Amino acid sequence: MNKAAQNFRPRDYWIVENAQYAEASFRLRKAARLINRLAGGRQCTLLDVGCGPAALQSLLDPNISYFGIDIAIHQPAANLREVDIARDTIGFGNKRFDFVVAFGLFEYMGPQQDRKLEEIRACLKDDGKFIMTYVNFGHCRRRVWPNYNNVQPIAEMTKRIERVFKIERRFPASHHWRPKQPGKKVLSGLQMYLNFNVPILSPLWAVEYLFVSSRGAS
Repeated sequence: MNKAAQNFRPRDYWIVENAQYAEASFRLRKAARLINRLAGGRQCTLLDVGCGPAALQSLLDPNISYFGIDIAIHQPAANLREVDIARDTIGFGNKRFDFVVAFGLFEYMGPQQDRKLEEIRACLKDDGKFIMTYVNFGHCRRRVWPNYNNVQPIAEMTKRIERVFKIERRFPASHHWRPKQPGKKVLSGLQMYLNFNVPILSPLWAVEYLFVSSRGAS
């Protein structure tokens, strides 16, 4: 593994980096499918923490009101706010949400990780769901992206989440023999509906994991 970064990247870095994610990735499309199913057609609200260019918004059913925060917002809007997530409190005014999501975020939260989990819990409704992803650093060919500052095994991340939330489901977002999201239509089409752990295969080939959690007991 390469050595992880020790600091947080500034806004000037992310305003450029985030532009690469304007087109929804496989991970985002799979997560949106899951969120739409959990919403079940009811009117609800969602906060996207580390939303980047807000690509998730267009994938959600119209009954889900979308809000996003990020250190670098490309196109200002009433439902988007620029927040230095690592240093400032996660939230959107006094709103509490039916869903809070964080995709590709916690690999960059370093020593702020536990505090950020607590902040997310505080802005989640009592019956709300927190959905996040985290890279599988146990992948057989994983190399650490040098901008990551929070690198730990999935088992350890699971323990940290369980200190704050009740994990309801944990499964690979995708599998690949290389540590990247599936790109080809056949491979991605099959994995869009694969929402369970595969013994032996998943620890070695899971690219990242999806966690679905609730607030649990106070």
